[in-house]
Amino acid sequence: MQKKLIALAVAGLVSGGAFAQSNVTISGGIFMGYDSNKTSGGTATAGFGTVNRVTDHSSNLNINGSEDLGGGMKAVFQIDTRFGLDSVGGTWAGGNSHVGLSGNWGRVVAGKQDLHYNELAGGLGAMRVRSLQSLLGHGIMSEVNGVAITPRTRSNNVVMYNSPNMSGFTVQLAGSTAPFAAAEGGQAADGSKGSAWNLTAKYANGPINAGYSYWQNNEEGGNGATAAVAASDQRSNRIWARYTLPMGLALGLGWDSSKYDNDVTANTNWVKRNAWQATGQYTMGANAFYLQYAKAGKTSGAGAADDGSGAKAWMLGYDYALSKRTNVGISYTEVKNDSTNGTYDFFATPTATVGVGNKSAQWHLGMSHSF
Repeated sequence: MQKKLIALAVAGLVSGGAFAQSNVTISGGIFMGYDSNKTSGGTATAGFGTVNRVTDHSSNLNINGSEDLGGGMKAVFQIDTRFGLDSVGGTWAGGNSHVGLSGNWGRVVAGKQDLHYNELAGGLGAMRVRSLQSLLGHGIMSEVNGVAITPRTRSNNVVMYNSPNMSGFTVQLAGSTAPFAAAEGGQAADGSKGSAWNLTAKYANGPINAGYSYWQNNEEGGNGATAAVAASDQRSNRIWARYTLPMGLALGLGWDSSKYDNDVTANTNWVKRNAWQATGQYTMGANAFYLQYAKAGKTSGAGAADDGSGAKAWMLGYDYALSKRTNVGISYTEVKNDSTNGTYDFFATPTATVGVGNKSAQWHLGMSHSF
């Protein structure tokens, strides 16, 4: 539930006497849990074995504001801060943060934004009591055998347009001068080549939630500028659909086809894989049950490393609503790599734990509260 802050009070906090002209709201969510993670099989790496920890799963504080400029136009801003209740630290405005203009024609903002990788979790559904590692749409569906597609966090240096809602249909178009970098690189002889863009079209109306997203990244500095593949040329398409039946059962299906350029020369050597995800959720009063399964096929274009380079993942979960804002829940998530060359892992794993053929498993007992 959002809490309205009186403009005068906000101004008093900031300046002690000036009158603010913006309407400001504060909202957010707290996601805490106890995790037990185990890596087994395949090649032992750092973190091999069982690790227990208390973990904050991306709790956030949002400050949103708008100012009426007249003629249906508004100035808008958002400061999304991610903080960790489990340890010291946190990043002010580290989440989806931006400033811009909105009107009957839609909204244009500039800042940082989650793009592409998060769409399956949003479209197919996720637990109310989340573990970041249980988000299969963020996990093996958003990487090509260990190489992340998009930064798998906020893309930096973004300008984004959101259309108005047209009977459930919306369009988002975003571009970034350097999505993986804290700032745009300096001008070099190549003209500081590199950029990314994302197109997303969604339909959400009644029991239907469906959409399509396309991501394209062109490596900063030009193709082959660095030996790292993490920010290389990338192309990705994904599509999803979810239908909620009257008895509280929701079924969803998603598909993703992604590739990246593995060549550090001017030649292009694309490594590609296809993946799909199925989800089911049954809600009965305050109870919600979740089952998800995802499978990444083997790669093509990596030569001998293509053999046995796929993976499977599944998640089983349950949460209970203590109130409209507070939930408790438990989940089990597992990622199993093919034995020859598979190197997939959970999303947002705190330490590198995966070698070839490893299985990663997590039990999560958590609580969430929204405000």
